[in-house]
Amino acid sequence: MNRVNNPQDRSNRADPDNIQGLLSSTEPSFAAVFEFTTMGIAIISLNGLWLRVNNSLCTLTGYAEEELVNRELHAIFSSDESEELEAYFEQMLSGDTSFYQLEKKLIRKDGSIAWVEFRISLMRDSQDEPFYYMSQISYLSQKTEMERKLAESEQRYKSLIEHNPAGILTCDLKGMIKSLNPAMERILGYAEGEVVGQSINRLWKQEHQADNFINSIVSKSDNYMLRVKHKSGEQIELGLKNVPIIVDGMNEGIYVIARDITQHNKDRESLRVAQQDLHDTVRRQQGMTMKFRQMQGKFIHTLCDGELLYRLGFQPSNILGNHLYEIWPYSMAVNMDSFYRRAWNGEENVMYEATFRGITYLTSLRPIFENGRVVEVIGSCVDITERKRMETELRETKDLLESFISNTTDAICVLDLRARVISVNGAYEQIFGWHQDELLNKPLPIYPDFLEDERKEIYDMLKAGNQISGLETVRLRKDGQLVHVSVTKTPIKNEKGEIIGFAGISRDITERNRTEELLRKSDKLSVAGQLAAGLAHEIRNPLTSLRGFLQLLQNDVKGKQHYFDIMLSELDRINFIVSEFLVIAKPEAIHYKKSDLKDILQSVTALLETQAVLCDVELVLEFETESTELVCSEMHLKQLFINLVKNAMEAIEKNGQIKLTVSMQGYDGIRVRTEDNGCGIPEDRLKQLGEPFYTTKEKGTGLGLMMCFKIVEAHKGTMTIQSHLGEGTVIDVCLPTMTTGHYIKDWN
Repeated sequence: MNRVNNPQDRSNRADPDNIQGLLSSTEPSFAAVFEFTTMGIAIISLNGLWLRVNNSLCTLTGYAEEELVNRELHAIFSSDESEELEAYFEQMLSGDTSFYQLEKKLIRKDGSIAWVEFRISLMRDSQDEPFYYMSQISYLSQKTEMERKLAESEQRYKSLIEHNPAGILTCDLKGMIKSLNPAMERILGYAEGEVVGQSINRLWKQEHQADNFINSIVSKSDNYMLRVKHKSGEQIELGLKNVPIIVDGMNEGIYVIARDITQHNKDRESLRVAQQDLHDTVRRQQGMTMKFRQMQGKFIHTLCDGELLYRLGFQPSNILGNHLYEIWPYSMAVNMDSFYRRAWNGEENVMYEATFRGITYLTSLRPIFENGRVVEVIGSCVDITERKRMETELRETKDLLESFISNTTDAICVLDLRARVISVNGAYEQIFGWHQDELLNKPLPIYPDFLEDERKEIYDMLKAGNQISGLETVRLRKDGQLVHVSVTKTPIKNEKGEIIGFAGISRDITERNRTEELLRKSDKLSVAGQLAAGLAHEIRNPLTSLRGFLQLLQNDVKGKQHYFDIMLSELDRINFIVSEFLVIAKPEAIHYKKSDLKDILQSVTALLETQAVLCDVELVLEFETESTELVCSEMHLKQLFINLVKNAMEAIEKNGQIKLTVSMQGYDGIRVRTEDNGCGIPEDRLKQLGEPFYTTKEKGTGLGLMMCFKIVEAHKGTMTIQSHLGEGTVIDVCLPTMTTGHYIKDWN
């Protein structure tokens, strides 16, 4: 009602109809009654404002007159009461009624509550228009107050019964049902009207019940349980309690208070089954589960079970209630105590291993917290005896494998699926020159550019699961040199058969190839030696006779001198070849002595200087070191360098230069480099140089260069040849300054 709860502005609140002025002009008797009656009287404007109150109302409310006048009606009523009054005011304004008498709660100034009788009527003016409200307020009489309190008590009782979550049934002492509350209706499925006046036996009926069953139920005073039938036919379980109804000291009946415990019992049974299952699981588990608490400074076990417990020779009764030092040997208990203490102090996932009676087991401890403090520790133990045995075997196998990999002379590398290095062994570092740290997580840098196709083909085969075995090829060392290797590569697979990487084994076969080459040449030398031994003696004797007769004829035949010269020259050539055969067939002993390489090379250049001038070749001798002494066979070294220089001269057509350079090779070697600018040697023929009867010259025998290799080998040196067609040839002879042997018995 806007007139009550939504008053107009201040101009409307100032008694615009001058009601108070009107009251002052009324009969003196009314004014006296208004002021001095014991009943609280007030005039209320149509806007819901107190306009005038008497002393009795002020006394009743505790407010002074000035505290009420021009204030809204709900100043002494609660908001709920004001809303109800609003409806009554609207009805009076609409003409439905002109008077109301109500019982209301009045809120005094001190906050206390007083029940009052509130009478209100609408006053109209001479034109019958609403003028103001007249209200009378008085305390309720004592009888009325008692009736009101009784009504309230009945309402509370009814509310207690109606809204109680527990089912409540009332019956007399004979078991006749008087009432059901809504909760009991829901529990049993029956409406109150369906069972009132009937025996409780209809609801509580049990199979095979005795005749006096109802009497025994009604007389029960303790909690009890019954299985009854729901209206739907379903069996339900109830937890029941009987409360007597006492009136004037006499028991007139009982309240039966019931709770549906069907689900509770099902849950309890499920919990029992789950607990039994848990107990069986803990008992039958292969490992062992335990719990302990700290009591009086000792760790007391509160749970322990599992197959491992029995294998250790214990039963739960040996563990429960006992502390560490009552169970385990002292040394074990001391060790375990430190781990128990760490877990009890709140450390998560404390783990330790223990061995007892030949069984090794792993224990994991985890604290259980309540309200931020540890109340118990649970431990889980697993038998790891077999695992420890396998770990030992695996470790031994690993050590054996690592020892093999570390000590083998074969280069071993392991790569991931991207062909990037995971690890290499020491032999790999020695053969190829790269350290493992330089290769980790990088592709192998050992493939020459011209073998890129081979590299791709290899990894395609490995990714397809194929193995590569005994592939003979070349690889690149860190210093840029090529090394001959035999390669075996295989894919690495996991337990599922998936390829997870690659392993490679490379064997340096440079020395083997060199040995095979030497054996091959040795076979040829052996054949050459056998051939030389047979031919030399057979040819030399006829040659001597032919030369003698030619010399005799030379004196008798005139005018044919140049023919004789040609024949004698060819016979001398045949004799020279036979002499080289004899050298092969019958090697001579080499005698070593300390000599100066400078003197040997100067003697060679002086001997060949004239021939060099005739061939239009410049001989150059340079020394890059002052130390040129070595132990050698001077005669054979002269033969070696004469052959090399003569071969170089024959390879030069004109305007040539042959340069001999002497330098140190390390701290105990001397290198003599012979360089020419001749026609050069094709690359495919370089490998065959030094073989008997193989030569690049039109009239050569191939024996001279073979003898050069033999001389160098006899001095424990090396000779390498590099040549480019049309550019010239470089021959490096490297000799040790001290020769280990004093003579060579046989060059074969």
